[in-house]
Amino acid sequence: MPVLLIRHGESEANRENIIVSYKGDPGLTEAGVRQAEAAAKAVASLEIQAVYASPLKRTQQTAKAFLRPGMSLETDERLHEIHLGRWDGMKIEDIEAEDHDRYHQWKGDPELGAPEGGEALSAVAARVRSFLNDVHTRHGDGWVVAATHSDCMKAALLDVLGGRWGHASHMHLSNTAGLYLDWRDNTWQWMVWPLMPPHHL
Repeated sequence: MPVLLIRHGESEANRENIIVSYKGDPGLTEAGVRQAEAAAKAVASLEIQAVYASPLKRTQQTAKAFLRPGMSLETDERLHEIHLGRWDGMKIEDIEAEDHDRYHQWKGDPELGAPEGGEALSAVAARVRSFLNDVHTRHGDGWVVAATHSDCMKAALLDVLGGRWGHASHMHLSNTAGLYLDWRDNTWQWMVWPLMPPHHL
């Protein structure tokens, strides 16, 4: 059973260089809406059985582009953005000014440098893995689309590959980037998604 994890389209926070999890709920920009529509069009031929999103507005707006007639969107807290603790809602330039060393430690290894009250990447991986396993049990062979966040997708990929959490610093996921996972040989496997060019090209 294949699952397409997709990052939300460009949000108002992305445009303002703000990192946000629980403090505020920015929606998509006009460009983000177009990105979501283009991503959905790219997979229009798939037999999508269910569409999920995190509880946040930017993922729900993205996910709605993938809905088929008669299908309803389901939200799941396990797809939520990484908890950002005291940095939540701050501009990156302000975080660097106030907490430079810890911020760059977190960027280099999100497992070690989580902000005060923040969430380690391994915890994100555990909840996304729980979501994937429940989806596998709940749905059959049809495709499932889950709109989520960059750190959730990084955590899922490193979890599947058994990679070090610090490797997340070498992973860059643009808005509406997709990660395709399939359940094979009694485990989740990472599959290459063909012909899905970056939207900035």
